[in-house]
Amino acid sequence: MAIAMTTSVSATKKKGTIFGVHLVVALFFLGMMLPTSVSVSAGGLRLSVYRVVLLLAFIPMLVMLVGGRRGKMHVFDGLMFAHAIWALFALIAWGGVRQGIESGGIYIIEFAGSYLLGRLFIRSYEDFAAMARAYVIIVVGTLLFTIPEALTGKHILYDTLAGATGGPPAPFIEPRMGLARTFGPFDHPILYGVFCAAAFSMAYFVVAERQLTNFKGMGLVTGVGVATFLSASGGPYVVLMMQGFVAVWQRVLGDIQGRWQMLFGLFAIIYLSIDLFSNRTPFHVFVTYFTFSTVSAYNRILIFEYGMAEVWRHPFIGIGLGDWVRPVWMSDSMDNFWLLIAVRYGIPAWLFLVALMGGLIWAVAKRKNFPPEWKRARYAWAFTLFGITVAAATVHLWNALFVLFIFLIGSGAWMYDTPIPKAGQAAKPSTTGFTPVARLF
Repeated sequence: MAIAMTTSVSATKKKGTIFGVHLVVALFFLGMMLPTSVSVSAGGLRLSVYRVVLLLAFIPMLVMLVGGRRGKMHVFDGLMFAHAIWALFALIAWGGVRQGIESGGIYIIEFAGSYLLGRLFIRSYEDFAAMARAYVIIVVGTLLFTIPEALTGKHILYDTLAGATGGPPAPFIEPRMGLARTFGPFDHPILYGVFCAAAFSMAYFVVAERQLTNFKGMGLVTGVGVATFLSASGGPYVVLMMQGFVAVWQRVLGDIQGRWQMLFGLFAIIYLSIDLFSNRTPFHVFVTYFTFSTVSAYNRILIFEYGMAEVWRHPFIGIGLGDWVRPVWMSDSMDNFWLLIAVRYGIPAWLFLVALMGGLIWAVAKRKNFPPEWKRARYAWAFTLFGITVAAATVHLWNALFVLFIFLIGSGAWMYDTPIPKAGQAAKPSTTGFTPVARLF
């Protein structure tokens, strides 16, 4: 706890921060905690609060990136731009230059802007820990509203915030397990659940520092679990379970060499076993057992089959925001984030995104001699992304959850390019003070 307390004190002293979290990042999180209806329209575009934050910060962030103020540009920045530009081309091919640039422009703001926000303003362990603590506290804080919401069915946060701007109330969704499915401030219980579940590794590794006797920290870990449970959604439960599984694996095997290779080998054995001994594909089995109803599972299987057919019909540039071929009785909702990326923007865009996330995790994992707190940050970051990645095969990440996911990818880049402090040497101070970006604004 001594390290965490020292970190907290040093972080809160930085200019332009709120409890150690950079002001721009704090405003970004605030924007994510507001319903989509809390937005304005400008030229046909819906500008939610987090979009406005990203839009205002975008050019200054580009200047900082090119100028090397937050570390030199590297291959992962290139992959980020490659994905964003390819998506822009796909949208132009779909809707023409004007429509494509309009739709592609806001996609670039969300995708590239969210990545750059994490990449440029989370530049040290202190920055990462402050962000993690704030994130966890926000999740646990929502319980003040979502516990009554689950018990009464009254969507307190969503209806209050949306109603204040003339927005519609939360739509009715069938209860599960005798509880109303909680929205929190989000547009759907799945979004609220994934937002909460993604904070689990942050709570366990950074806030509680993996210490089961840290009762305050473990209380927050439990709070994250309760908040996730109240969403009553299979996708968030998968995010939580995947993080919990790899956390237990790491705790049991400790620093044994090859433990992650063993884990991947275990996954491969499970996959091959299902493929050999089941009359269904591993994907069919996964979807069936990780969704709440057979109807939902069957729908996701059909989405995958028809979606993949669309990918192979348009492998290079995708279909943009166009409609995809499916039976007339199927909804146009594609509950598979990874599939939707390939359908909309083509296989190259999908590969750029996978290479960005997977390559960055691999590069960070290969670095040696991390201090103990850096190792915990690495676990928290990688396990969070792992959990969301698996669940994203059965849910779509849209609006606030999309930008959160991309922000989290960028928030680990400091572990790739920040010099590792030697034993007994303090880490190089973070350079995320508010003054430089203030000059750009």
